[in-house]
Amino acid sequence: MIDSADVVVIGSGGLGAATAFSLVRHGPRNVAIVDKHEIASQTSPRAAGLMSHARTSDLMVQLVTQAGSNLRRFTEDTGQPLDWTQSGSLKVARRAQDVDVIESDVARGDRLGLDVERISPDEAHRLNPFLQTKGVLAVMRVGDDLYFEPSQVAIGFARGAEAGGATLLPHTTVTRVDIEDGEVAAVETDRGTIRTRVVVDAAGAWTRQVAEASGIHIPILPTRHQLFVTEPLEGASADLPIVRVVDAAVYVRPCDGGLLWGGFEADPHFFEVDALGASFQIEDTPLDAEVLLRLGEQVAEQLPILLEAKVREHRGGIPTMTGDGEHIVGPVPGARGFFVAGGCNVAGLSVSPAIGEALAAWIVDGEPPIDLAPLSITRFAEPYPEERLERDAAWQYRHFYGAA
Repeated sequence: MIDSADVVVIGSGGLGAATAFSLVRHGPRNVAIVDKHEIASQTSPRAAGLMSHARTSDLMVQLVTQAGSNLRRFTEDTGQPLDWTQSGSLKVARRAQDVDVIESDVARGDRLGLDVERISPDEAHRLNPFLQTKGVLAVMRVGDDLYFEPSQVAIGFARGAEAGGATLLPHTTVTRVDIEDGEVAAVETDRGTIRTRVVVDAAGAWTRQVAEASGIHIPILPTRHQLFVTEPLEGASADLPIVRVVDAAVYVRPCDGGLLWGGFEADPHFFEVDALGASFQIEDTPLDAEVLLRLGEQVAEQLPILLEAKVREHRGGIPTMTGDGEHIVGPVPGARGFFVAGGCNVAGLSVSPAIGEALAAWIVDGEPPIDLAPLSITRFAEPYPEERLERDAAWQYRHFYGAA
């Protein structure tokens, strides 16, 4: 156990580990990563590992583009392995209003320099034969998109941070961040107190819980997300493009000779982590295969393989949703030295290299390298009633692909 650090990062998932790695690489080396569980063991390794570049704002396109560059040189930077494939993706519209979504995505992507175009349903089927053309009105191809092995990202960043001088403290529960005269003074844990002036709350499903122990409210909701991985399938080559169906909010990509697929249900399952008990881990998340099977039925005409293929793995995690579908990144007003990296909105792992880099620069230099004001917690200055947060977060979850 240590008694002091320049920065304490709470949580060793993608966002926390990436921030710690960037800190020791470009700034203070006396960094501690504290996690109540094993390092990089919770939601991050259970993600789908998808990187989508055609996002709904210029800022997110910029962040994802930077994150993609970082992931491509991940092994060079961290010294740790990362398996990734730039297969591109196909975004499929089956309703007239979703054609408008695709047209908007294509226009934005083209303006920002992405490899993006609208293609015919027949061309989409040629690129990914598992995708059938019945009921398909429009398809967007994004050549920049890639997928990666999610279990390697957070642990790779954490090990890279450790190699650079950071201290890893697994199985260490943060009980409170001490704030004195409006400034961070220390982090209290079940193993002792760590004196520090800077804290990054990147505790994943526990982000809100950590902050509230210090009187800080972060309006996010821990939300179940789950997926299937199928047995190997003939024709499921690694270079098949990712497929996303807009209105059903279903995705599928190659995975170890089979397919990985999941989706965003209309009635998501939110959690109150305090109610789950002190010993709860993400591996204990109650899963429901029927949810995925119903989503598969919704796209049975376009992706019949999803219901035909045998399942070899059913996994899930608990990402956190915000009411507007945007991340929460940056300092907390009234608590100097308290930073947040949360509200991943089921896309935090893919953008974590860029957010971690930007947040580290913010901590070291006093400002971020790009304008992250749209992600500031100050946008929630007005009280956010829990009932409205649940309603808004559920809508954002279900409309992840921008469906009208």
